[in-house]
Amino acid sequence: MKKVLLFIALTLALISCRTNVFDENETAEEETLNAEVSKMFELYSRAFQEGDEKVEEEFENLLQEYDGKYNSDLYENFIMEKNAAIDRLSGEGSYSPISSLPFNKDGAVYLSGGYDGILSAIITYVSPKSTRGKYYHAATLDLDKFDPTNLDSPCLHSAVIKGAGFETPNQWMRKPNVAVLYSRSYIDKNKLDLSQKKMDYYCDARNTNMRYGFFNNFANIFSATTKEDNYWWYCTKVVWRIYNELGINLDTNSSVIDWSSSGLYNFVKSYYKTIYFYNQDIAAAKLESYISTIKKTLIVADELYYSPFLYKGFEIIRN
Repeated sequence: MKKVLLFIALTLALISCRTNVFDENETAEEETLNAEVSKMFELYSRAFQEGDEKVEEEFENLLQEYDGKYNSDLYENFIMEKNAAIDRLSGEGSYSPISSLPFNKDGAVYLSGGYDGILSAIITYVSPKSTRGKYYHAATLDLDKFDPTNLDSPCLHSAVIKGAGFETPNQWMRKPNVAVLYSRSYIDKNKLDLSQKKMDYYCDARNTNMRYGFFNNFANIFSATTKEDNYWWYCTKVVWRIYNELGINLDTNSSVIDWSSSGLYNFVKSYYKTIYFYNQDIAAAKLESYISTIKKTLIVADELYYSPFLYKGFEIIRN
């Protein structure tokens, strides 16, 4: 009996030891993955915020370095995206304003995408691309702030360099591709006004106590910004928050959305395939687990586009 008990104790000790080592390895692997993918999102944020085309060269160097480490083809895929942007931009140059873009419905949701400069290739590459408009940016209209005699009036709640912020009709009229979505259900104006007023606090240009980003600490991919967080903001989250105050959850995680078309997916996939080269089932499970968490935590433009609570009232695609 003593021998049996001793055997059980030793077995449990070994299991515990192995579990601890496994957990330590998991942590080390996650830290390495986070450091690698964080570089991508740092450059994504800079492309979105700074408009400095030097970011594009840095992004290409990052992809080539990553491909060398993990035997991936991210650089090749990005060059295809970049060349598509160059081809489209070389034809018409800058786009004329969309004079027919409607600004007449309180709470309307605006999505934009496509190529409006070489840096947009980075933003498009990183995002899921399940819509014809390749949408990646969003805003929602506060009709009470709209002034038809001043199209530079800040009346669209969105996200800017500082975090949550306002955009203008003129900015949206110059987007390459735009869709306007409306609520399928009746929205009480008093409730909408209250929700918009709450967002005014964060969008106010004087309120700089916040940051722009999809991930906490700028680019910690294992700590995605929650939609309830009031410090980290991105454009689609602003739209989600206004509607969520009305009891409408626009983040429905539609199966139509192809997350495998995103740069984030491809980065994480390449990493896990290399780390778990000896067992691709583990690699696939790791990837699925990560993307599943991201789907639930973040909300992207594609999810707004395919939300069953919104319908498309206007769309123009110019590239």
